[in-house]
Amino acid sequence: MFLPNKKIFTSNIIIGVAIALFVYFLKQTSFLEYATIYLLKILLIVNYTLIRNRIHYGALTPGIAIDAVVIIIAAYLWTYFKSVPAKILGNILLAIALIPVTFFIFYKYGVLISSFLIVIGIILNITVEAVIDMVSNTLHLRLVEEKQEAEFSIVRHLNHNVKPNLQIAKSPINAVIAFLEERKLMDSVIAKRLDGSDETVGEALQNVFLSLNQINDILDNTRKLVAHEIRKEDFREVDIKEIFTKEIAPLYARTFPIHIHCGDLRKVRLHKESFVEAINNIIRNAEAHAFSETHTNVALDFHVSENRKNIIIDYTNNGKPFPANLDAKDFLSFGKKSNESPGEGLGGAWIGKVIEAHNGTFRIIRDDYPVHFSITLPKRGI
Repeated sequence: MFLPNKKIFTSNIIIGVAIALFVYFLKQTSFLEYATIYLLKILLIVNYTLIRNRIHYGALTPGIAIDAVVIIIAAYLWTYFKSVPAKILGNILLAIALIPVTFFIFYKYGVLISSFLIVIGIILNITVEAVIDMVSNTLHLRLVEEKQEAEFSIVRHLNHNVKPNLQIAKSPINAVIAFLEERKLMDSVIAKRLDGSDETVGEALQNVFLSLNQINDILDNTRKLVAHEIRKEDFREVDIKEIFTKEIAPLYARTFPIHIHCGDLRKVRLHKESFVEAINNIIRNAEAHAFSETHTNVALDFHVSENRKNIIIDYTNNGKPFPANLDAKDFLSFGKKSNESPGEGLGGAWIGKVIEAHNGTFRIIRDDYPVHFSITLPKRGI
């Protein structure tokens, strides 16, 4: 029968025969018996030494002091060395250094210290912890990849099916605008805002277009947020007060008043489209959860301030108190919501992704306000 790799096979047989001959040689000599007896002799000496010095395993001050110092050194290496190999190597060197120390103290003072064994135990613990972390990180990475792939699928579906319908929706609106302009009806009043001012047909249609354009921006930027593709070049200087007063507040003029307090702060560096949608999500959360139909004197306030490096946006409303069972981490996570919420737990997740893209922070402040969020964003973007 034909066998491949005949030369390798033959050389392996020769090596195997050589090993067998060496084993036969050892069996014909007294080496194995001598080695076994010598090992038993060492074990008996160690056993005798342990029995003779068992008293020195007690709470003797020199041994405890040395063990305490060694534990502190080992813990320092464990804590402050960055990589796992460095932690293990550092403790191995410590264990090696303890071998002559152990023999010296034993022969000099008759005290058998436990420091060497303690360090070996710490090394084993570091190794086990590193293996567990590696397995955990591998599983976490796999879950993140699966989650991201699911997010990509959703984004692709939305872009494929929703964006064409937005363009279809704009066409008849353009026709209506042309029809109304021809008849000079664009300045006709169709509603009263909450502040008592008139809303014209043209302003209402302008808000419709603003909403449609923001939906289109959401679809364009969701992919970037999900894929962490928002780059430094995507940030630009914007007038934050103008964003609030011209692009956010007008959409809710018929629903409830939104008060903007910006002081002298104007220009900041943001990824504008995702920031606008994050603020819209905050307002929509209030619209859906904070106020009942009988609620009066509704107030949503945005206080924008700054320090040397950051802008701080403090948002408050006077609706229902923010759920006690939700912390900031839960609020910013996909699918997490309060027990009474009818939503899907997605609004807070979008806010979280936007803050992450801006290298910012989000806090829920429990104070006299029923709801108080504090968002901190770097003044110069990422």
